[in-house]
Amino acid sequence: MYFYRNLYASPTLEKKKNKVKWKLRTGRPQPLVYVISLTKNDDLMEIYHSSILKQKFFRKKENAPYIIGVALGYEGAVELASQIIMDVYSKTGNYDIKSYVINKSKINR
Repeated sequence: MYFYRNLYASPTLEKKKNKVKWKLRTGRPQPLVYVISLTKNDDLMEIYHSSILKQKFFRKKENAPYIIGVALGYEGAVELASQIIMDVYSKTGNYDIKSYVINKSKINR
């Protein structure tokens, strides 16, 4: 999996971002953590529960998600996703999250 260099995090996880990333990479259980990732199609973003990333599908390099945010709980993930959308819109004037994220920083594995 890939992580956005300026990873967004809900306020409750802001100080624990690195620990959450480590647990996601190593497959440790995080029952309350949801991730926000870029999509492969035309949608803006996808929200996954962290346990979904343990599936074999996501272990393949071509299916590895590009995670741009982590949040505590589904509601927190929805709020964070709307914050990301508003942040991108205020900085670019459009909703093209993929180009904003990819152009702003290099992939941080």
